[in-house]
Amino acid sequence: MVLDELYQEYKSLLFSIAYRMLGTVSDAEDIIQDVFLRAGEVDLAKIDNKKAYLCKMVTNACLDYLKSARKKREVYIGPWLPEPLLVQENDPYGEVVKGELVSFAALLLFEKLTPIERAVFILREVLEYEYQAVAEIVGRTETTCRKIYSRVKKKLPGLGGEEIKANHDRKEEIIGSFLSAIFDGNASRLEHLLSEDVILYSDGGGKTYAAIRPIHSREFVVRFIESLTKQLNSSRDKTAQVQIIQINGQTGVVAVGLDNVMSVISFHVLNDQIQEIYVVRNPEKLKHL
Repeated sequence: MVLDELYQEYKSLLFSIAYRMLGTVSDAEDIIQDVFLRAGEVDLAKIDNKKAYLCKMVTNACLDYLKSARKKREVYIGPWLPEPLLVQENDPYGEVVKGELVSFAALLLFEKLTPIERAVFILREVLEYEYQAVAEIVGRTETTCRKIYSRVKKKLPGLGGEEIKANHDRKEEIIGSFLSAIFDGNASRLEHLLSEDVILYSDGGGKTYAAIRPIHSREFVVRFIESLTKQLNSSRDKTAQVQIIQINGQTGVVAVGLDNVMSVISFHVLNDQIQEIYVVRNPEKLKHL
């Protein structure tokens, strides 16, 4: 019974660690399930700080996973993007997406960190743990954790800063205009909404239509969007419906077919222009939706 209570109390917290560490919903959930299975084999009554114990188990499991995941991502076809996290009302994971540090922009910045840097930053910056707790969880000294955290802040000064934030209402308005421009075939209006150095990442995983490299500049991004729109409007996909939703706590777009989610699109908006576009089309990353 104690284990069930711990699961209900801490599953959202543990998921927030695992998802930010891995960028995948399915793997994060698998790790949490595995951690509680292993915790069931331990006499939890003898553990004083059960929360820290579970956080340490999840963090270590994620660190182990990332060792093999990095090798897989080196041979991944095209850009690798996180699995989208869609949270419904009253979803137990709702607390996870309240912060900016679960956006696609932030998760891609995490990819530039080593696993231990990612762990220390998430525990300290996102969960606001004291250095003593961070050190206990990652198995490093407090001094080392302070140095790691300081190194991350210098390496990625935009992480957690204003660069990845945008007014919610204004962002929704911009994305609505973005969709209208696409539906109206208004390339000029579309270009106006994009920054001059906009980048589009499309993740098909080699399984569906996507660009195998990031696309740079307004001209080429508009061309790709027009091509993707034609593909979605092909005879096979005429039933597709497109709507604005919340993805990873940010305003985004989903294209849904008769029986599957076809694409999920997230945006990084700054200074009233779209700076980056993230298009997830890999069916393996959308099936949990």
